[in-house]
Amino acid sequence: MRTPLFRLLLRFTTAFFVLIALSCSSEDTDPTPDPDIGSTPDPNPNPNPNPDPDPVSQNDIALVDDAVAAFMQKYDVPGAAIAVSVNEKMVYTKGYGFSNTTNSTATKTDDVFRLASITKVFTSTAIWKLIDENQLSLDDKVFGPTGILGDDFGTASLTADELNITIDHLLMNEAGGWAASSGGDPIDYQPQLNSDDFIEYVLNNWDLSHAPGESYHYSNTGYWLLARIIEKVSGQSYEDYIANLISSTGITSFKVTTYRQEDREPNEVEYYGTEADSPYIYTIASRRDGDGGGVISAPDLLRFLSAIDGFSNRQDIISPSAINLRKQVSEHQPNFGKGIGIWQSENLLFFTGSFPGTRTWFMIGENGKSAVILLNYRRTDVVDFDFELQDLLLEMIKNNSLPWQTDLDQF
Repeated sequence: MRTPLFRLLLRFTTAFFVLIALSCSSEDTDPTPDPDIGSTPDPNPNPNPNPDPDPVSQNDIALVDDAVAAFMQKYDVPGAAIAVSVNEKMVYTKGYGFSNTTNSTATKTDDVFRLASITKVFTSTAIWKLIDENQLSLDDKVFGPTGILGDDFGTASLTADELNITIDHLLMNEAGGWAASSGGDPIDYQPQLNSDDFIEYVLNNWDLSHAPGESYHYSNTGYWLLARIIEKVSGQSYEDYIANLISSTGITSFKVTTYRQEDREPNEVEYYGTEADSPYIYTIASRRDGDGGGVISAPDLLRFLSAIDGFSNRQDIISPSAINLRKQVSEHQPNFGKGIGIWQSENLLFFTGSFPGTRTWFMIGENGKSAVILLNYRRTDVVDFDFELQDLLLEMIKNNSLPWQTDLDQF
């Protein structure tokens, strides 16, 4: 039976899940939920009422484990991993089900999963770091003689709108097109092209549907272009720049995938799909790095969140100014900021990811709780799959009766 909270989600988030219900393509889609779910968060996370005076190990929490297990059983999810923090202490992390069903290999907390679009938050964080260092500004143009990428790509056919695209437009998905909602996202087309040739292909063959800054269209190509800007400005590969950016956080598992089955990391899960998804799991265009190519473990993703949340117990990797500025939402999409989702009515930062064989979520609550969940499976044929996954994670953030061991820190 659905909880009252879930019924509220069902009532108010229909529009969101129409957006995230995917076709058989490998495109990742807009993570923004409906803003109209209202509740007032407790400003102080509720600690375990009877904490171990000196906990040295994590105790199972049946309410959490049973909820995850029930969701997985209902939707035939092979494997999942979660991690939860309270006041920037990792108080719970666990693997569920199987990372490989053929071998009956149990999912471990250090197994890595594809992030899909959550990678975009790594990309936007890198952009903000370059802004902190005065190597970029939000108003910098992307293309043309004065643009970061110069005039090497498609110069002969650049339109006035293309010349006006800025870093800010790409961060906010306001470049004016190159999105499923504007006639198509070119990211999966012409997979044989290298980066330079692909940029030229996009500029010469994919017209913008709107002027930059006039509308919101969730664009994978836009975030892929931000990765190219990171490379151009830093002189490093995208993967190397991200690795250096997060080196102080203790994260060791982040890598950029090629999406090929044989190239998976040694501790990377196997991915599974419905009949519609299965043909696409290992055929995603290998160019897709900054828009969806990261892999990571659940605890390491939580470490990353603690480095961008603006809380005081762990050091952030971008400035307080950058953390605040990225929360400025678009006038065209009130749940999307400058590189992160803003769920205003729930006082949350969030992002989601979805690929064939992959579904991912994170939430950062203003109440000091953060949570992530990574799956090696998705369902696009059943709307309730995404409703209930969202509800599952939201309960970890909002349910103050859950007995988290707040004296325990597994970071």
